Amino acid sequence: MDIARPHSPTNSQFAFAQINGSVHLVQVPDCAQGGMSSALMVSDVHIFRHEFITIFRYSHSATVHPADLHILEPIADQSALYEEEKGTVFLARDVMARMQKLTMDARRSMPVPVRHARHASRIH
Repeated sequence: MDIARPHSPTNSQFAFAQINGSVHLVQVPDCAQGGMSSALMVSDVHIFRHEFITIFRYSHSATVHPADLHILEPIADQSALYEEEKGTVFLARDVMARMQKLTMDARRSMPVPVRHARHASRIH
């Protein structure tokens, strides 16, 4: 199975981002992390899935509307090792600890769905 590898934009950075309620490791162009143009334009991001402890592997690219993309924490270059030819990112352990906290915070802030009873209770 041959998986397409992301082409790394020249000015890009890894970050933890919330996309449609879920926290992901993403690679975003620098302009997507703030500024006037990012509020008006969609962003192309590379999304990486968590594979093992501090290892992430490229999953897919997505075009995301600014309303659906919230950068939670940019990751410093010295805290990530990217093996582009393999599509693999290794993160420092302290960064992983922060991701776990961000993930837990995101889960807590998500509204709990309200379940409606199928049958109305009968009062006699």
